[in-house]
Amino acid sequence: MCIEYDSINRKLSISEMAQIHNITRQTLIYYDKINLFKPDIIEANGYRYYSTTQIPLLREICFLRSIGMSLDDIRKNNAYSDSTTTIQLLESQNDKLQKQIDQLQAQQKQINNRIQIYRNATDFHGTEYKPSIQHFPQRTMLYHEWESGKHSRRSMHFALMRGWNEAEKYGLLPSNRYGTIYFKEDLERGEPLSHAGACFEIDPDLPTRACTHLKVLKEGDYVCMQRFGMSYDTIAMKKLLHWIEENNYVITGDIYDECLMDASFYEDEYEPDFCELQIPIAKAV
Repeated sequence: MCIEYDSINRKLSISEMAQIHNITRQTLIYYDKINLFKPDIIEANGYRYYSTTQIPLLREICFLRSIGMSLDDIRKNNAYSDSTTTIQLLESQNDKLQKQIDQLQAQQKQINNRIQIYRNATDFHGTEYKPSIQHFPQRTMLYHEWESGKHSRRSMHFALMRGWNEAEKYGLLPSNRYGTIYFKEDLERGEPLSHAGACFEIDPDLPTRACTHLKVLKEGDYVCMQRFGMSYDTIAMKKLLHWIEENNYVITGDIYDECLMDASFYEDEYEPDFCELQIPIAKAV
């Protein structure tokens, strides 16, 4: 229903003012109660009305609410309203929204990455090894060696638990990015499992000087390959090493085998993990 006005200066009931701004009567009653927006006219019989000159202010309040502004901030802005304070208020809200957008985009990226991991795991066939080159930033890992001579899922789990216990001891938050690290020197000796161990990524900005089991994976290009298998099974690693040699690359650092989807996802506890081998490389001179 359209409201017809006999005069630009007519008084407006709560229902009329609410209809003009597409809000509820209860909203206006609440704004009155908290001294945000009060009727301009109170008649002798107690009836409360708004004047048409109040329309721009309520329109502004509705706009600020529509962009997520708190009622308290709006009330403060109304008390000292001028172009400068309003600009500052809008810039502040814009900054807050940008942070939320950045956070949501980061979450969306994580979701898309996880969807792709699950799709890869679903569509993957054991004979399809597809190396790709990716660039990684420097990563700091908390590492614990597997129990000597015992290469099993249980040994991997216990080594990871030792790392988590150490992280908690020094007030570090364990990351969900975890896997296995192999050392370049052991690989060159033909014994990649010699000092291999479980590791997980930690925030490099946190104080870590007290930790005794830190390893750094340097920034650079890594040849990566996803596959099903346990980290103590080196068949996939040998295939990737062969690819590196065939394509005239050399290994430049320690190897990381990131666990993308572990056995907790599967129905069969004996199924292998879905992992990604990451080997740092450079073109051979």
